[in-house]
Amino acid sequence: MNSLLARLTPGSLVRAARVAAVVLFVALMVGYAENVLTVETVGMGGFGLAALLLLAFPEQRASELLGAVAIWLTTAEFMSAAQTGTFQHWRWAVAVAALAVVLLPLRVEYLRRLARTAPDRTIGELDRRAFAIGALPHTPATLATMRGQAEGPAIKA
Repeated sequence: MNSLLARLTPGSLVRAARVAAVVLFVALMVGYAENVLTVETVGMGGFGLAALLLLAFPEQRASELLGAVAIWLTTAEFMSAAQTGTFQHWRWAVAVAALAVVLLPLRVEYLRRLARTAPDRTIGELDRRAFAIGALPHTPATLATMRGQAEGPAIKA
């Protein structure tokens, strides 16, 4: 068995993605500094960087990685604008939209997993991070009641 798949491990993919992410990051930095990036190249570069970072750091939450890429792309666009004197709105919008293209399948997969594991429970019960904007998160006693447990965790006096 001398095929590539017989020798490839998830760890080697992570290491290769880390190297590729650094190379792409440097290429995008140089492109922004030299102001040679087009709308298309920034969109493909942002998509590629997001995908590589998701592969390179599997223990990190996807939303945090994509948020960091969005912040970096915005900062790079502002730095390019400071150097050239013009902010390219469309180029920035396409770069951020490319991140949404990466995020949507991740959210769909998360909802599919919730639908497989507990199809009749509300998302608020399944994910404590999902609560209305401006509302406070549920207390442990409230969560225990929502889950159908007789009593919540004992409160130490």
